[in-house]
Amino acid sequence: MLKKLSILIILTIFMMGFVSAQEVSDFKFNSDFKGVGNGVYHKYGSTREPEQSLAIVPFSKSSGDDYFKNDTKYNYTVNESINKTYNFVDKPLKEQGSCEIIKVDGKYFIVESWQKINSKSSFNVTFKNLMEFNKLNNVDPVNVSEVVK
Repeated sequence: MLKKLSILIILTIFMMGFVSAQEVSDFKFNSDFKGVGNGVYHKYGSTREPEQSLAIVPFSKSSGDDYFKNDTKYNYTVNESINKTYNFVDKPLKEQGSCEIIKVDGKYFIVESWQKINSKSSFNVTFKNLMEFNKLNNVDPVNVSEVVK
């Protein structure tokens, strides 16, 4: 009986750990944005093509380097903007946008808003998307320099 009880306790502890490890913050998005998977959301235009996009990426050292450091070899530039956000231009993908780092439940995430470079592109639009996301989720950007070393 003691052996069965011990096994039950061990399985219960294991399952509790498994469930808590699987928790992912439930982010809210403006209703104009539709999820397409893997934390990516698109806002579609009249042509049914994505006009704007938002993505949530779990932070890691490599993702921090990819998003917040210039890469002349890849032709990616990023500059500090306002309210702890950064603007970027990704010439190979012909995209521009804004990004930030937020902290939720002790975990860091990169929030990225982008659009294709064309006559309608504007950092004001992508910045506004970040600020709306932050308001909906009651989060604030953190100082990138504190996270990306």
